[in-house]
Amino acid sequence: MTAAGGSPTAGRPFVWLDDEITGRDREWVAAHHPGRALLHRVDAGVGLTAADFADVGAWLRAVTAGGGPGPFVSRRR
Repeated sequence: MTAAGGSPTAGRPFVWLDDEITGRDREWVAAHHPGRALLHRVDAGVGLTAADFADVGAWLRAVTAGGGPGPFVSRRR
């Protein structure tokens, strides 16, 4: 994510699925996004799997229920 001037999500929770999430991406989100964020790495050789959807779904349910993970989560497979 390289948005100039701040997060395009304006502090709302968001999920980022990508096959090339790097430390620089995680640092940028931690420094510039005040809301909850899930950066979820997808294996490019496999694509999205049922496990990926389960992880994202669990995170979304936790966030919308008002609990769940802290402000920033990064998952790597």
